[in-house]
Amino acid sequence: MGCSDNEIAAASLCALPGATAQRLNQLWRIWGSATNALKAVREGETDYKRWEIFKDPRAWPRRAEPEIIAATMLRRGTRVLLPDDADWPDTAGLDDPPALLFAEGNRFEALHTHAVSIVGTRAASPHGLADAYELATLCAKNGVTVVSGLAIGIDAAAHRGAIDSEGVTVGVVATGVDVTYPRRHVELFARVRDNGLVIGEYAFGTGPEQWRFPVRNRIIATLAGTCVVVEATHSGGALSTAKRALDLNRAVLAMPGSRRNPAAAGTNALLRDGATMLLEPRDLFLAIDTAAAVSTPWAIQHRVPLSPNAQRILDGLAGDAANVDQLISATGLEPAGVAAALRELERCGRVERKHGKFWPR
Repeated sequence: MGCSDNEIAAASLCALPGATAQRLNQLWRIWGSATNALKAVREGETDYKRWEIFKDPRAWPRRAEPEIIAATMLRRGTRVLLPDDADWPDTAGLDDPPALLFAEGNRFEALHTHAVSIVGTRAASPHGLADAYELATLCAKNGVTVVSGLAIGIDAAAHRGAIDSEGVTVGVVATGVDVTYPRRHVELFARVRDNGLVIGEYAFGTGPEQWRFPVRNRIIATLAGTCVVVEATHSGGALSTAKRALDLNRAVLAMPGSRRNPAAAGTNALLRDGATMLLEPRDLFLAIDTAAAVSTPWAIQHRVPLSPNAQRILDGLAGDAANVDQLISATGLEPAGVAAALRELERCGRVERKHGKFWPR
């Protein structure tokens, strides 16, 4: 499939010095399209009011190389998505949206289906890797796209779990889509392209720089309705993805770990701060927000029936929050029965504990 002039123009402008997402978005607004913007650049447009935010705009005409960019896109089968494209994902909640997305693969519908991001530390434990793989397998078998960052550790385990179960996965990179990082993931990158998409917002040839990874994480967060953090350190990038997901009102789940495991310190901190606990991978679709899960057949067909006491607790809540004493009074159950029923409801995501009260979900 050939590349459109607008795609080539956008990719060419992205490769110019100082062409950040914010600046490129301003170009789209000023000239109405990437094609018009590139034409202005190549003709040496120097109007101060239009170019004041850019770095050395006078160098742009000689640096714009659409012919070379077009040849690279054709050779690699790269598409460039722009905000007015039908395949553009929902980025409405981002205050710093990407201006374009380079995409390689054959599953563009993955940008519009229910998705779960599975993220975590590069220094994952064997248990963490197994959990990420199992979670991704569960998603794949139930038609849910798995989104992650193609890093070593938890990310790689998630992508492999989805692929091995013949599911769809999206890898979001912090480099050019033509740059494989880490190098050991050459085969994994190829498998993700064959079973989903590799996407990123940076120009061809852009190498890994530390600051680009947390910027990349906002794309992971916006692509998925639910974010699951399997293992994360206090300073790891997974926590930045979770924070961006929370900012976007996405459901954030975390798997608890031992306090002696540094790789679980971040996930345990998320749980302390109110993230939903995920104890078993199979509980994923019971723990996420009902509105997000409703499109998944698994969530409808496999909702675990409640015990009579748990149902009495839900009826006693009647849509409002209550503490344990209020629930004992409302249901007539013994304290031990109320406690057991509440544990059941928390495990399956039907109630949430906040500020000493239980809230129905």
